[in-house]
This record gives sequence, structure tokens and C-alpha cells, in this order.
Amino acid sequence: MSAPATRSKRRSRRRRRTPVAFRLLGMLLALGLVVTVLVLLVRMISPGAEERVEQVTQSNLLTPAPTAVPTPIPTPALPAVDVTSWELRLVDLDHPLGADFAPPMLTVVADNEMVDSRVAPELERLFADARNAGYPIYFCSGYRDYDTQYSIYWNHINNYTAQGMTEEEARAATLLAVQYPGCSEHQSGLCADILESPDQDMEPYIGGSGLMLWLEQHCAEYGCVIRYPKDKTDITGIEYEPWHLRYVGHEAAEYIMGHGLCLEEFLALYETPAPAVTPVPTPVPTPAG
Repeated sequence: MSAPATRSKRRSRRRRRTPVAFRLLGMLLALGLVVTVLVLLVRMISPGAEERVEQVTQSNLLTPAPTAVPTPIPTPALPAVDVTSWELRLVDLDHPLGADFAPPMLTVVADNEMVDSRVAPELERLFADARNAGYPIYFCSGYRDYDTQYSIYWNHINNYTAQGMTEEEARAATLLAVQYPGCSEHQSGLCADILESPDQDMEPYIGGSGLMLWLEQHCAEYGCVIRYPKDKTDITGIEYEPWHLRYVGHEAAEYIMGHGLCLEEFLALYETPAPAVTPVPTPVPTPAG
């Protein structure tokens, strides 16, 4: 009788044990019930919360991230000058002075050469400072009237034709160094050809040394520019002349020399572009009824 009793006790113990799977299921159901109650409480306390969360989420998804805009690099402002003023007058084949033009007043600066009296003080100061810097200086040519320019122009042509050039070739060669009468800056009284001595060649090779280099570095301090600079012949029509200074005023001179421009390029910066014209469409004819 003892053995059956023992088995009976073992059976009763197995029946009283709850399987582990059922325990876990019960815990999950209880946890789900708690979560459901919490969600209901949130909805009751803050109605519309879910909608707001949904809206913010959708907004973040649909709105693209802002694109970084690069900071523009500032460009140097143009000097506030009047490009129609006397000192900035453009003189060339397309902008002639005419046979009767003369400056309002002339002043002798050095070597019996004259310039427009409004320019004389700056050139006198330039001559003095160049000498103080140790450079000999010679005023080769200043103001020239129409008749003088006429003689120089035709003398060059005659010399070229005597060398075997045709008149057309002689004119083209002459215009690289000597302007047509009435079209020379010398007639304006605003320019000066400056050399170290009367014997110095007026050729491009003298640039970049001695007085020519000093003029290039300092001419803007006196309101002047190298009027016909290197690599600008296609714009000015004149070959490189490091000895030819032109007065344009201090502000313009600093800008022109500081940016490696010629006078034509500087004046072009002030031109207002023409407004764009919108084409009017041609009406399409309708066929007759």
C-alpha cells in the first residue's frame, strides 16, 4: 500500500504546478491591458495629441533641408567719378577733338613743354619727386596743336613709303604710334611723353626699368596712368608706350592702375547696358470664313 500512495502524492504535486508558458501569456495580457489603459488616459487628458504628432512627423518628412547659400564675395566699388568730366575725356579715332580744339589755358612745366594748366601742378610735383628719387627726367612732348600733329602724322607716312611700303601699309604702321590729326591726346593738353634724356629711344623695350618702372609704380599718385599699357593694343589701337602719361584724376588713376586697365576699359564699367527688348509675337493669320 505504501507504493501506490507515493505515486498518488506525486500526481497531485504535478497537477498543482502551472506551466511556464501559461504564466508568460498571463503577464503579456496584463501588460497589454496596462498599455491600453495608459493610451486611453493620454487621449482623455490631451485630445488631438496623436494628430499633432502625425502632422509634425509628416512636415519633417516633406520639408527639405535648407540649402546653404554661399556668402557673395564683395567686389571693389567703382570710384564715384563723373566720366563726362574734362579729365576723363576719351580721345582717339572714334572720339576726335576737331581741328579747332585747344585747352582753356596752358602752362609750361619743363623743357618748354606745355600742358593744360589744371594738370600742370601734378606734373611739376611728379618731375620733382622723380628727380629726388634719383632719376633724370626729360619732358619730351606735351601739348601739340592740330597743325603740329598733322605734320608729324604725314612725316611718318612719307618715311614709311620711302622705305617701300604702300600708302595703306604706311598709314597702318603710323597709327600704331601717331594718331590721326585731331585724334591725338596731345592736343587735349592732358598727356605728357616723359623720358630720361632727349637721346632715349621711344620704343617699348625701355619699359620695366629705370624711370619707366618708377613711373608705372607711382604715376597714380599724381592722378596719371600709363595710357597705352602692355597687352592692350587691341583695345587702344596704340602699341605699348611706357613713357606716355595721361592725367585722369586721382580716384580714376588709382583704380585703373590698381586693376591693370586701360582708359577704355575703365570708362566701359560705367556704361549702362541697354534694356532687354521682349519680342512681340507675330499674330497668326486666321483663315477666311
